[in-house]
Formats: sequence, C-alpha cells, structure tokens
Amino acid sequence: MSTGEKPILTMQETVRRYAPDGQELLIGGFAFSDPTALAHELIRQGRKGLFIMKTSGGVLVDQLVGAGCVERVLSCHVWNSVGPVPAYCFRRALEQGKPHPIQIEELSYGAFTMALLAGACDLPFMPTTPVQGAGHFTQRTFLPDKFGVIENPFGGGPVCVVPPLKPALGVFHVQRADKYGNAQMFGPTGEMRPAMAACKKLIVVAEELVDTAAIRERPEATVAPGFMVDAVVVEPWAAHPTDSYGYYYRDLHHHALYGEMSRTEEGFQRYVDEWIIATGNHAGFIAKLGKERVAELQLRKAGW
Repeated sequence: MSTGEKPILTMQETVRRYAPDGQELLIGGFAFSDPTALAHELIRQGRKGLFIMKTSGGVLVDQLVGAGCVERVLSCHVWNSVGPVPAYCFRRALEQGKPHPIQIEELSYGAFTMALLAGACDLPFMPTTPVQGAGHFTQRTFLPDKFGVIENPFGGGPVCVVPPLKPALGVFHVQRADKYGNAQMFGPTGEMRPAMAACKKLIVVAEELVDTAAIRERPEATVAPGFMVDAVVVEPWAAHPTDSYGYYYRDLHHHALYGEMSRTEEGFQRYVDEWIIATGNHAGFIAKLGKERVAELQLRKAGW
C-alpha cells in the first residue's frame, strides 16, 4: 500500500465505493467512538445483506438491523446502553423475524479481542479465557469453528482457543488524522489497535484533519499508521450519540429518545424518516440536534 496521501472521502462516497450489499464489515467503537454516521449512510443508501462485526453492538447495530441492512451479526452484545434499554429492533429480528430474520453469533469480549489479535499477528489461533460450557461456546450458527480446545503444551490441562478474525473491511472512528492516514485516538481505545491491524482494508472516520506535525507531537496516540489506512473520512460529530473523548459527551437524552421511539416498528420507522432520511447527511443530523444541544455536549480539547 502506498504511504503517500490518502483519499479524503465523504461518507456518501465511502459507502458507495467500499460497502456494497453483502459487505463483511467490522465497525469500531465500544459504546464510545461508535461511527454512527457510517450506519446512517448505510441506511440512506439502502444496503442489504451485510455481515456486521462489532464488539459492542449498541444503537448503531440496532438501527442497521431495524432498517433491514443486516443478514449476520457477530458481537459480544447488542443493547441501548442508557438505562440499560433493550435493543428493540435487534430483539424483533431474532424473536419475530422482523423486518427479516438475521443470524447471530456471539463471542465474549475477551475471545473477540483475542481473535482480532490473532488476525493482526497472522497467527493460527490465540488462547482465551475458559468458556467451555457457556452459551456462546455451545451455541454456534454460521461460525461452527469459532472456538477450539487444545491441550496446554506446558501442562495444566485444556486451553480454549479462537481462530483469527481478518475482516474484509474495517471502519473506525478516531479523533484526528492527517492527510497520510495516520490516525490518533485519545482516552480509552479498547480493542481498537489490534482490530484495525486485523482488517484487510481500513477506513478511519476522523473528527478533524490535522497537520502531520501535530501527529508527530503525540506519536503514542497513533492507533493506525498511514500505511494501514485506505481512506479517510472527515466527519465532525460522527460518533454521536456516543462520546468522542475530548470532543463531546455521550448524548444520553438522544439514547433515551431512540430507545422510546424504537419500542415499536412504527416508532422506529418514524425515527429513520425524521433523523436519518430527512436530514440527508450527518451534518444535517447534527443540525437537527440544534446549536443549544451541541453546545451542551461539546468539550474543549485538553491541550493536544
């Protein structure tokens, strides 16, 4: 991959170019730095048959499922993290097949992370905490070999292992990137570093584009060096209603609003029509929030 300047794309261009129907897609974020703007654009462009991988499914996955975009989900959990409130669209799909049936495969967070680490390191498997007998060990759908058990070569009995995950495409929200694709995150990063490295293609969605000199001042914050990145999307507030450390708080009010509207199919469709389709793009979505609400949520960057 070239180490030169990366394409700077709009979210509309990114979905059109990189996310056709049926795309295998790992989406970053663990109830923070969720690239909500990506999910909304997938819905606007009417994508179907997606295979979504996400450690923490959250509202983002619930919306994609409710809009009929998803065929398969690999996740640790899917819920609305305020309250907590159930992910109503996800439940309707699993329990009632609405708007259509989906397949679900579960991994614990530790197992998911170790599978991504195996993919990043190009290893045949990685050990994980013992889960033999747990529901996500015994229940398997489209990943029959998601766990294995081997004998510890150093003694001590059997060890649970996971095969590598190497997603075809990964999209991750970051705080900032430069024109070469060097991407930085501040605050918690979860599994982001190995997850990004495991992806065959990688797109970063940045709050802002900065000079390379700014990146060099904080090299320890770089989660993806430019040679790993295929394209950059610059989309302020792309993670709303989750938070972006140092930029804005989580919008608990909007989480609650979505939770209440998505209780019914009709309410969810009203949410999609009003907040996703009618807004046209993510800038329109943020404009609909209103300047007062944006000001309440906005943070001053802490000196970086």
